[in-house]
Amino acid sequence: MGELPEPAFPELQTATLANGLKVVLAERRAVPLVEMELVFDAGFASDTPETLGRASLAMAMLDEGTKTRTALQISDELQKLGAELATGSTLDSSYVSLSALTEKLADSLALFADVVLNPTFPEQDFQRLKKQQLAAIAREKVTPVAMGLRVLPALLYGEGHPYAVPFTGSGTEATVAKLTREDLVSFHQSYFKP
Repeated sequence: MGELPEPAFPELQTATLANGLKVVLAERRAVPLVEMELVFDAGFASDTPETLGRASLAMAMLDEGTKTRTALQISDELQKLGAELATGSTLDSSYVSLSALTEKLADSLALFADVVLNPTFPEQDFQRLKKQQLAAIAREKVTPVAMGLRVLPALLYGEGHPYAVPFTGSGTEATVAKLTREDLVSFHQSYFKP
């Protein structure tokens, strides 16, 4: 069969910016593409019992508008740049990722920075995404795997533990129904920093 080739991983370069943000860079120049991810130390385990679902909803709303762009403008600009932006939350962290062509990196980064630093969480879009999250919770309750992800954590960790939350990150109907736009603004202000 022959020998297996030796894997060749890029060397990791690290730095810390003046504001405390830690940067890790792995360069491979085979494709003119930049893949990056900004990770925050706050996932849905950081939601309080009264705000379960807040992290997921805040991250879903991040690209719904900024101080200078509407959601449609953000989408149009991403399409023109050939870039992709994604947001989300896991149990322990939240992230904003960008995939951009090297030649369009400066413009893509400007858009990325606007989304990260200046979200407005528009009320109308907040109400729409809140309804979608409530519908997702209802679907989770009738889907075997998702139902397990909702019930198992409390059995494993015990009530009151930060990890005893639904591992889907969606929260509960009661907590999501009570969330306000201000809760999302508070999440952004509390956790979006180095």
